[in-house]
Amino acid sequence: MVAIRSTQKILRAGVLAGLTLFAVSAWGQSINANITGGGGAGKCTFEVRVDGVANVQIRGNQGFLQTKSGMPAQWVRLQCNQPLPRNPNNFRFQGVDGRGRQYMLKNPAQNNGVAVVRIEDNRGGMEGYTGDILWNGGNNNGGNWNGGWWNDNWNGSGGWGNGGNNGGGNNGGNWNGGGGNNGNNGNNGNNGQWNNNLVPNCQNNIRNQVMSQTGGANVSFNGNPRRSQGGSFVMVDGNGNARGNNGRQGNFNYHCTMHPNGNAADSNFNWTSGNFNQQPQPR
Repeated sequence: MVAIRSTQKILRAGVLAGLTLFAVSAWGQSINANITGGGGAGKCTFEVRVDGVANVQIRGNQGFLQTKSGMPAQWVRLQCNQPLPRNPNNFRFQGVDGRGRQYMLKNPAQNNGVAVVRIEDNRGGMEGYTGDILWNGGNNNGGNWNGGWWNDNWNGSGGWGNGGNNGGGNNGGNWNGGGGNNGNNGNNGNNGQWNNNLVPNCQNNIRNQVMSQTGGANVSFNGNPRRSQGGSFVMVDGNGNARGNNGRQGNFNYHCTMHPNGNAADSNFNWTSGNFNQQPQPR
């Protein structure tokens, strides 16, 4: 047993040492791709661990993992047979595994050479995700890279980050930064302009979920929930209670991941006490 544990520790240390990782911010982590092979059709395979929402970004021979909500996402590996060109031909994405949803958010040919894949994991705990990006040739025309890593802005259309406090940018190489939601003021761009409907919309989502599970119980919320920013989302956390017509009652905690415009990206609740059935709530 001692030998097995020692071997496992050595293997873990080797994996960590082999990955060229460095933290860019509290919400982002970069990696240099391991390039093997070459020629023919292009392919990169990424493997990450996510608990919430994250963007996997790839440009050239680099990757950037941007956490949008939940626990900080983690790189496992980025393996390519050649660097991703700025203007790839026939670019496409294929999800390989993972319990949640993953899809192409930005095609590099229309996004300054940066491929962006969105991963949405709406269950508790870290989950491994693997995906492939593929292309057939291409070129690097277009002059210097004039952005940084791509970063969602508050209205969902995206912008460019230059590596400010939590902006998620990186000015390595010829990436010049500038533009868009650059995160250089340390507040992630909210400027205090969160929508007034954040809390009501969150609580309406939670109320509907509780009522659906309990058969129409009366739902009330306690005090003002806590609001905090996570990436380009606003997190709402609070507690409440439900009372049914059959004498059952229960207390719960709730969490919402909200877009700053007031729309809900995700919401869930957990019973903390009471006698309602402890079954998984609808998402």
